[in-house]
Amino acid sequence: MYAYIKVVRYMHKFKVNDIVIYKSKLDNKEKNNNLYTIIKIKEETYTCIIQGLNYRIILEAHINDLEIASLELIEKCRELEDKYRNRVINSSERNKNSFLLGKILHIDGDDKYLHKCLKLYDEIGVYAYGVKLSEESVASEVTKYLYEINPDIVVITGHDFLKGEDLKDINSYKNTQYFINAVKEIRKSNQTCCIIAGACQSNYEALIASGADFASSPGRINIHIYDPAIIAIKVATTSFRQIVDTNNIYKYIENGRKAFGGLQTTGKMRLIL
Repeated sequence: MYAYIKVVRYMHKFKVNDIVIYKSKLDNKEKNNNLYTIIKIKEETYTCIIQGLNYRIILEAHINDLEIASLELIEKCRELEDKYRNRVINSSERNKNSFLLGKILHIDGDDKYLHKCLKLYDEIGVYAYGVKLSEESVASEVTKYLYEINPDIVVITGHDFLKGEDLKDINSYKNTQYFINAVKEIRKSNQTCCIIAGACQSNYEALIASGADFASSPGRINIHIYDPAIIAIKVATTSFRQIVDTNNIYKYIENGRKAFGGLQTTGKMRLIL
């Protein structure tokens, strides 16, 4: 009885929108700056649904594994995000009046992540049309947006999670199969657009095999919110006569080739004559 009362009291210290540290993840050498936001509290199981503050992951954690993040750590996390975004913005400066940049269709399973990516595109001056769709519904909805937007680049992202131990088994992944289905649907309608697919810990090999040009995650690690957008920006701002410089991409992606991999791909930017 005492243990039950103690757990209940501890649970009541948390509320939705609290920013927390997931302590069990620190045992796996995850950086301290990977904070999470509580989006739902499940009192019957003493767990919380938590969403990465800067990384594309959503999972369920026991309250014993959570700790309220300090204001200092939250501020540090936000400063790192701003620094991350500003590096990309500063690397993409060009005379936009002389070029027609590639058009992006960004489909995201998360409203907050979508908003941040659209803001980044806008700050750089790349046209992007954003759509919020759940991961499982993208395949059935994407075709109408392809006809409406006629994009040069399609981003399919949101949340994912490696829930099993067999890295080759597609059933070990929360949402990779949905991303695969969406990529296949896109390829039925558009053979030339650049597809960037996946989220945290997604099955990279399966996504590439299904038709994606870039995908996460070769290292089965968490990817930053901006990682898919960074690749889309680099493709959009590279000439259609040139191969996208992957070295120039990976230096702006936090965990480089462990987070994202891809195929030799030409850019989508054209000179205005």
